[in-house]
Parts: sequence; C-alpha cells; structure tokens
Amino acid sequence: MQPLDIESIISGAAEGGWDWFKQANERIKKDIDLKQKRAAEDQRAIASAWARFYNSPDGRKALEAMFDVTLRRAVYMATAGWDPATMATYGAFREGQNSLAHDIARHISAGEKEAIKPRDV
Repeated sequence: MQPLDIESIISGAAEGGWDWFKQANERIKKDIDLKQKRAAEDQRAIASAWARFYNSPDGRKALEAMFDVTLRRAVYMATAGWDPATMATYGAFREGQNSLAHDIARHISAGEKEAIKPRDV
C-alpha cells in the first residue's frame, strides 16, 4: 500500500468527511486499537502507582511538600518590580512547575477512582 501525500489526505477528508478515514486497512485498524488499549492500561498502572506512593507515609509527606510550593503557593509577580520579560520568564517557570504538580495530582485522583477535577475552573 502506497502512503498518501498530505494534499490527498486533506482533499479526501474534505470531500468524504470523517468517514473518509474509515477506509484504513483492517490490520492498521487492529494495530491502532491495540496501541490505544495498551496506552490506556499504562495510564491506569501509572495512576495506581502514584496513588500508592501518595498513600504511603513518605510519599504523602513528599507530595504534600511539593503541592505546598507549587499549586498552593500564591504568587504576585506584578508587585515584584520586575521588567515584563523577567515576569514572563518566571511565570512560564511557575506554570511548568504547577503543570507537573497538577498532572501528578490528577494521576493520584484517577488511581483512587475519584472524579478528576479540571485544573482551571
């Protein structure tokens, strides 16, 4: 089977809608389904591991300390007297820390079979 160029893919999708993508080879569909199933199993295993770690005395202490200095820590960059580029750089740095901490908290909730709350509400 010869792979299609990007123009053929776009024009085919435009003409056929989402059904156009259903023409994939059965073997390819099975491979995709298997990869998706394995990825879902991996995510459940990772969530379970984070939940076990959080529910251990040392894990809870370590993660609570991390959450205290990331997600629970208020930051007022406007009052720091920094130039805009410095504020933007620090804001990106803090967002990276918070993003990782939130991802860990999300895995813990999934591992404990709790409802996953959106980060920004």
